[in-house]
Amino acid sequence: MGNDGGNREQTARRRIKKFLARSERASSGPIRELRDTNGNGADLGINIEWTRDSPDGEYYLSKFELPALDPRLLDSVIVDCRVFFAMQEDCYLPSVVAALRQLVGAERSVARKPLAAYVGRVVKNGRLVAPISYSGRLESDNGLGPNRLLGDDQIAMDYIYGMALHEDDERLARLENVSDLDSVRHGVLLQMNQLLHVVENVRAQVFNDLEKGYFSLDDSNVEVPTG
Repeated sequence: MGNDGGNREQTARRRIKKFLARSERASSGPIRELRDTNGNGADLGINIEWTRDSPDGEYYLSKFELPALDPRLLDSVIVDCRVFFAMQEDCYLPSVVAALRQLVGAERSVARKPLAAYVGRVVKNGRLVAPISYSGRLESDNGLGPNRLLGDDQIAMDYIYGMALHEDDERLARLENVSDLDSVRHGVLLQMNQLLHVVENVRAQVFNDLEKGYFSLDDSNVEVPTG
């Protein structure tokens, strides 16, 4: 039993080390350059303006501008980020949080439940699950049912596994039935940006727990990146 516990802790430490290295690389990638000047990453260069037609009238969308987006840039972001939502990867975010909770001890593990819930609202069962916006409606049944409004979480998964990494006919049919490809790519970009915010928050918690001595990574010669 003791050896099994030690092996699990070694596995957890290896997972945390790999996560720190991959998250440093992903967080310093192209999305950081696109984030807005306030540093919260809300607009990524997307310009939306609403206008009121009279003092008591309704607002209407008067401007919706998308920045030029190089598809190769987006694909590089996907490659960097896929490890955080693909279940088989060591850096799969729910597994990283589980590893952290194992290492910090039972009492602090309970205190990390909100972190696990936070991650679960964005990454679950090997996919992105939190729509930021709704990008189009399916007019025919392409595997999800007709007349269904799709969020950019679904569109992101379709783009990632239908175009960027694989060629899946069913996913491609949904993308063609939703919107123009530029808006699809920006929907994917919004999802990647949201995912990276979650990654950065998990990374910050890991460093907090390391700095406070709740656990260590000293069982290996692998260099741990600094915060």
